Amino acid sequence: MPTLVPIAADSPDLRAALDAAHLPADDIAEPGRRFFRYDDGGEPVGYGGYELHGEDALLRSVVVLPARRDKGLGRALAEAVLAEAAAAGARRAWLLTTTAGEFFAHRGFTRMDRNTAPQAILETRQAASICMTAALLTRALDG
Repeated sequence: MPTLVPIAADSPDLRAALDAAHLPADDIAEPGRRFFRYDDGGEPVGYGGYELHGEDALLRSVVVLPARRDKGLGRALAEAVLAEAAAAGARRAWLLTTTAGEFFAHRGFTRMDRNTAPQAILETRQAASICMTAALLTRALDG
């Protein structure tokens, strides 16, 4: 069973995985982000993270490595990262995506108008400049 391992945001492996998946990485080393490597028997199978903004968390960069895709690991990785955010105090998760809306809709996320998001989420670098045209999705977290 894969497990989450906290990693530094400036990890070269994290950046390489995000770059390969064409996910934004310009701001990952800024304060307030927590990233994880998803390991299976000591081998990395994916990465994910979040930014905590009070009771809101911005889910960041969930990616499964190409050789391990289509095995349900993305679902498990996303849920594990969301559980970490909930344990840190988040009650609602938010994310921005241009390609994975359907994947996250199957995880209970719903698309929202940006005007309904908390100001703290809208002011993140990801929402304000990196992913300005991406869809905004949200869901409540179990806490």
